Amino acid sequence: MTPAEMIRVEGVSKTFTLHNQGGARLPVFRDVTFSVRAGEALVLAGPSGTGKSSLLRILYGNYLPNAGSIAIRHGGEVIDIASAPPRAVLEVRRRTMGFVSQFLRVIPRVTALDIVRDPVLARGGSEAEATEKAQAILARLNLPERLWNLAPATFSGGEQQRVNIARSFVSPSPILLIDEPTASLDAANRAVVVDLINEARARGTAIVGIFHDEDVRDRVATRALDITAFKAAA
Repeated sequence: MTPAEMIRVEGVSKTFTLHNQGGARLPVFRDVTFSVRAGEALVLAGPSGTGKSSLLRILYGNYLPNAGSIAIRHGGEVIDIASAPPRAVLEVRRRTMGFVSQFLRVIPRVTALDIVRDPVLARGGSEAEATEKAQAILARLNLPERLWNLAPATFSGGEQQRVNIARSFVSPSPILLIDEPTASLDAANRAVVVDLINEARARGTAIVGIFHDEDVRDRVATRALDITAFKAAA
């Protein structure tokens, strides 16, 4: 990896085995290769079913590739997510790589404010700093203050998504993987998310994302990678 690279993917391939269908094999992509530098936003392009979300989950360590390496710059070292032990992957997620999904994993009895405060506290911030930052970003995302001290289980989909986005951007990781962050949001909140992404990128965050909203994609992308170029043969 060059000093500016945060991610280097080399020869990554993925085939799913459908055990409930007699072991049928479903090739997804083959020999995916790319790198992402600090301050870049790489958008994964291609029709539904080409493996964009699967690739994001491989980068995050949720899926294992069948071949290839995924080098992540983690502080002063480089970690291969494809071969690292689970403890190392968890440490990369805690300190270096965040994942912004469409959905909030609802935690019973934990308030929206505490969910958003947690990343600041995990990185050594004080209680006062964490509260101040959490309140500021929830207000920026137009989540009503009356909801801040409630658990998000009963929130609408759009409200839960804003809590999820607030948690991810209150203290952005050096690397962010983003999967359709604006799917349930209105125009005003989509604009806020675009600003948050671009501000994180300006501070040096390396971003890999999926954006089906063309306007959002055009406003955040520095370049695109067409996954269909790596389509695996059936």
